[in-house]
Amino acid sequence: MDNKFLRLIHRLLKAGVVIDGVVQPTTKGVPQGGVASPLLANAVLNKLDWFIHSKGFHGQARNRRARQGLPNLRFARYADDWCVFLTRCNRQYAERLKNEIREFLRKTCSLELSPEKTRITHVRDGYDFLGFNISVGVGKSGNLVPKVRVGQKAIAKIQQRLGDALRYRPMQESISIRLARASAVIRGWSNYFKIAHNYTKVANGLDYQALWIAVKTICRKSDISTAKCFRKHLFGNTIGVHKDQTLARFVDTKPSHYLTSPESYQPGNNQNYLEDDEWEMAFIHHERRLGCSDLKWKALARDGFYCRSCGGEVASNTSHADHIQPVKSFANLEMADSLDNIQTLCHCCHKLKHARKQ
Repeated sequence: MDNKFLRLIHRLLKAGVVIDGVVQPTTKGVPQGGVASPLLANAVLNKLDWFIHSKGFHGQARNRRARQGLPNLRFARYADDWCVFLTRCNRQYAERLKNEIREFLRKTCSLELSPEKTRITHVRDGYDFLGFNISVGVGKSGNLVPKVRVGQKAIAKIQQRLGDALRYRPMQESISIRLARASAVIRGWSNYFKIAHNYTKVANGLDYQALWIAVKTICRKSDISTAKCFRKHLFGNTIGVHKDQTLARFVDTKPSHYLTSPESYQPGNNQNYLEDDEWEMAFIHHERRLGCSDLKWKALARDGFYCRSCGGEVASNTSHADHIQPVKSFANLEMADSLDNIQTLCHCCHKLKHARKQ
């Protein structure tokens, strides 16, 4: 009933799409990967939830059907991805239910069930859902237990994302910014898939691949050999520009097979939802100076992570790499970006310096 909210949704749906540099109007559908897609999926498929819920039996009725060996069902839905789980039934029962759901979607929701993405399978054959492969296996006690594994599509996708974050970037973009972007990808992927039973094995393999992608990136950008790259940028088991600015590792996120309920969201607590390196990355992109981050880390290490003006202790997100002599006094930016012309200043000292100039 909120007219402002409805107008916002309308503008999102009618914003148009750019095809070959030309804006084309959108008459139906939602943008692929748009922020409104999950919301609209929940609104439209709410009726489907209640329809499938009505097909199942709950409470005492569920117990009676279990004792009699009769079928029952449950379902799980995340936006437009959903699965229906059937017990004690044959394939004909599943086919009839599938046809009922197809007719319900067509008549009530004006949607068509995708024939390519919809299939009926047994849990022993496994199925993919939300990036996981779920199947039944034999546990340590010899009983049948569910097995949740990282899907092959998810592994292939993270490999491509690591390449996009590290290698396929503008040449002037600094190494530290690439490492920060790839680290954010690694942390997000790891925290999502850490509940998988084969997470540790997959994480070790991905760490090996991420390391070599980063090494190839640094060698290509700095025009150095692999051996020199390891001597200069290897910190423990990972690659970085400084011991405090390294590539995150998948294995650093510990697997967690038993999860507790998340804490309830408290609005207005001023939580910082971005990592420090992500803040820095966003700031540098805003300033359009993609190559200055490596120089900043060199200056921080040289100055011992202290402000040159006030002597206060600083970090990457609380300091600036300040030019001692203005950039305009040099013939080109490369001369101005010499390490001898860079000093570490905290935010307050940096503001005071430029305030005095003004």
